[in-house]
Amino acid sequence: MAVIKEIKSGSGVIRIHDDYCKNNTKEDNQKIIDNVSKIIIGYYQSQKIG
Repeated sequence: MAVIKEIKSGSGVIRIHDDYCKNNTKEDNQKIIDNVSKIIIGYYQSQKIG
């Protein structure tokens, strides 16, 4: 498992590892990206309303 990106945000750190998707097809990886994007967009949209 390798850390491919580390993002510092405030007092937190987001680490992105390659172990979840390195053995997947490009299509599988795109599905993962699409699903995560929907979750993130939903979060930010709820922050605007609330």
